[in-house]
Amino acid sequence: MVALMNDENPDLAALHARSVARLGLTGALARAFSRVPRHRFIPDLVWPDLTGPPLSRSEDPVPWARCVYQDQAVTTQVNDGVPGGPGRVNRPTVSSSQPSVMAAMLQAAEVVPGAHVLEVGTGTGFNSALLSELVGAEGSVTTIEVDPGVAGQAEACLRETGHDVRVVSGDGADGYPNGAPYDALLATCAVVRVPTPWLTQVRPGGRIVLPWKPGAFLPGGMLARLVVDGSGAARGRFVGGTAFMLMRAQRPSGGMHGHDAEPDEVRVVGEDPCRIITEGSSGPQMALTVPAWRYAPLPAVDGVERIWVSATDCSAWARLRGDGRVEQGGPRRLWDEFERAHRVWVDQGRPPFTSYGLTITAGGEQRVWLESE
Repeated sequence: MVALMNDENPDLAALHARSVARLGLTGALARAFSRVPRHRFIPDLVWPDLTGPPLSRSEDPVPWARCVYQDQAVTTQVNDGVPGGPGRVNRPTVSSSQPSVMAAMLQAAEVVPGAHVLEVGTGTGFNSALLSELVGAEGSVTTIEVDPGVAGQAEACLRETGHDVRVVSGDGADGYPNGAPYDALLATCAVVRVPTPWLTQVRPGGRIVLPWKPGAFLPGGMLARLVVDGSGAARGRFVGGTAFMLMRAQRPSGGMHGHDAEPDEVRVVGEDPCRIITEGSSGPQMALTVPAWRYAPLPAVDGVERIWVSATDCSAWARLRGDGRVEQGGPRRLWDEFERAHRVWVDQGRPPFTSYGLTITAGGEQRVWLESE
């Protein structure tokens, strides 16, 4: 990295070439990434640390370039465009996705020359440019962005880099019927409920690739690859894990409950109960198999991890402590539900979440299944 930049002038072309080589891609996808330098789509200000000030390209060109050309998401907007003051934890609201995740999504979508593609969530326009390279002159890319200012900036970048992409400012949940039917739809924002217009605007046999979450505040996010059938339904497996911002139209409202409530029951279990939720292997399973809940970490006490769980369909709650103590109250016994679900998962051989799939019916019903429907 040192050879690729000095104190003031990073070699962006060399950094770009190295970042593409690091992805280990081949064929059309490798060519697309090689032709689209990421730095051409990243604005002057980025937030590598959500608790600190942004990095400025004009003031800190080397750290900015290093941030842009790592294989990580780059936050390009916080708090819907209203940065917080000193000491505030900013909330990321626009980013350039992690390049290796982008590559996985593009592969899953099977974007080929001549394809007609809808992208939901333009962001910086970097992924739109990659799609444009993949579909070529005979295909088309339409991208929709809810934030008009972000859409305008992306459109300018796409124009400057020579990519013919239709940029639409609007709610991505509605899709863009004027360009339908599409061969593929890619969402760069997570959804809890798959919008019905996405199914109706993709042709039978077309692919929908999207980050899906079983709940807004649940562990794990899944990358789903769905294929639309002739009935207007779509189904497919989870092909990997993701961490994307929620679509703005699906941001949750309301808080949690039970924080200071007196428990109806106190138990001591044999192992750290927090691990059932926080571990990368079991956490997504609990999100998939236990309905209607959310969670948040609590400050540790004497070095002991604590998790706060709240039902979303009633007043039930649970507090879990890393030393084995469990407190719960309300009409549901949430910890008991976690224990049962975890036991079933273990008895099934601890299947990874890529063994699960998702079906969306034409009427909008969502079903998660294991191995097969």
